[in-house]
Amino acid sequence: MLVSLAGRDLVGLVDALQESGASVVEVQSLERAQRTAQGAGTAVVVDAKVVGPALHAGLRALGRQSAVIVLTPVGTARERTELLHSGADHVLPSDDPDEVVATLAAVLRRSTSPGGGGRADILRAGDITLHLLDRTATAAGEPLDLTFLEFDLLAYFLAHPGEALSRDRLLADVWGYDVGGRDTVTVHVRRLRAKIEADPARPTLLRTVRRIGYRLDPQSARTDQDGQTPSRRWSDDRSAREV
Repeated sequence: MLVSLAGRDLVGLVDALQESGASVVEVQSLERAQRTAQGAGTAVVVDAKVVGPALHAGLRALGRQSAVIVLTPVGTARERTELLHSGADHVLPSDDPDEVVATLAAVLRRSTSPGGGGRADILRAGDITLHLLDRTATAAGEPLDLTFLEFDLLAYFLAHPGEALSRDRLLADVWGYDVGGRDTVTVHVRRLRAKIEADPARPTLLRTVRRIGYRLDPQSARTDQDGQTPSRRWSDDRSAREV
């Protein structure tokens, strides 16, 4: 199922999506989209004419249950980055049917095959465990509140422990479609670190490999200075800026 949050005249886009085999349900609000779109194989296309607090709040809720693509012809680069921070998987500047269909195809392939080729049903690193079939994640036995994209990104890292993974490779294998450039990867890695690292500003599990990208160190301990595991709720702490 695909849910389209209608705003502009998207008849051409809806037709293209249906011709590609997608089941399209058009709704008129983010709240309705949250009730309609659930589970793997579901993507939400949000047609955002206005970028503001209501959109960011809606994306945070949507991102927990579905892959999310935002179409917005307005906004600065910083505003588009903030949409990624809020839970969007992709931000497209237009509603070109070919581009949207290609992006959606990549998103849905990824959501049904997390881990970028990993074949085990369960992936582990340290105290982190991912169950790929039901798409659940825990750290030290506590649930990790991950968006669809964050789950797939973490699954890919866990399926390739110790490897230096470039941003280009992550874009190709996790996103499946080069949209938004390398900054898209940087934003989502920051979000992921905020949930799995004891100190996101000084990560020990998901490390930066200078001039390349990132590497998962599965042996890293994830405890703070008092020996306690970190809270893994998303934080807007802008001090977590290692890229």
